[in-house]
Amino acid sequence: MGFGEMMGIKTVKIATKEAMDIEAFYNSIKDIAFEAGTPEYTKHGLGYLIAFPKVDNENQVWITGSKGKFVIQRSTVIAGVGNMIASSIKADVKDKLTFGVSGLKSTFGSPKKQCMAQVDEIAAKIQALGL
Repeated sequence: MGFGEMMGIKTVKIATKEAMDIEAFYNSIKDIAFEAGTPEYTKHGLGYLIAFPKVDNENQVWITGSKGKFVIQRSTVIAGVGNMIASSIKADVKDKLTFGVSGLKSTFGSPKKQCMAQVDEIAAKIQALGL
């Protein structure tokens, strides 16, 4: 485990044989049974991404990308336009009330490890499809 993974950074790059956008990629994986749950095509900010069910309020697996190049990653922000604002406010309030201690479990504890393992599992299943 490198320093990045120790700090919770987990990304896996996937390249498809044919160039496809995120929606086409979602349509090709949406019916696969993942341990992490069912993926959703979600609007986040100005764009779209594929999000899996959240592990907790600060851990979720996202798939982003386009043109046949995608990144599967652990995110500390929950996807969705409404969730984006709510997550930010909750994190700020909890950090202020607990002097930053509240986020340690999600940053260093089992939810982070579970989410990072989900990234590997999802990547392996998608790579096995041979898209």
